[in-house]
Amino acid sequence: MNKNRFLSYLFVILTLIIGIGSVFFLISYAIDILGAVEDFIKLNDLAKLSSCGATLPPQLAAIASDSKVMGVVVLYGLPILLIIVSALMFFAGYYFHTARLQEEQKKREEIEREMVVKAAERVSKKKMADLPEEEFVEEEEDSEEIFSGKKKKK
Repeated sequence: MNKNRFLSYLFVILTLIIGIGSVFFLISYAIDILGAVEDFIKLNDLAKLSSCGATLPPQLAAIASDSKVMGVVVLYGLPILLIIVSALMFFAGYYFHTARLQEEQKKREEIEREMVVKAAERVSKKKMADLPEEEFVEEEEDSEEIFSGKKKKK
């Protein structure tokens, strides 16, 4: 796996972590609110509610004080989170595309090398076919000398 593909996957994983963390935060906050409402209902029966002598659970007071903070988080945190996720996904796409282009370039270069080798083989076969038999034998001996590294004595 090349470096760009690795970076692409890294940015996707970071985006997923941020997304999962945000969902976890929202679910835990919603569960906390529902727990406070449930406690409020359990602590106050209809007789107390009708006489307006309701007692509040401590979670409801915490939620009331956190509502201002949550407003700031929603107003500023959500757009910042979306910008961060967008940037991470942009970089993931950029590096994924760069990796794909590099792989395609490698494939093209291999195909070009194969084509050059095939063309050279065709030219050498054609050249060998055009040569008379004596020159072909002489050329074979010369090529054997070159490859073996031995010089022929005359």
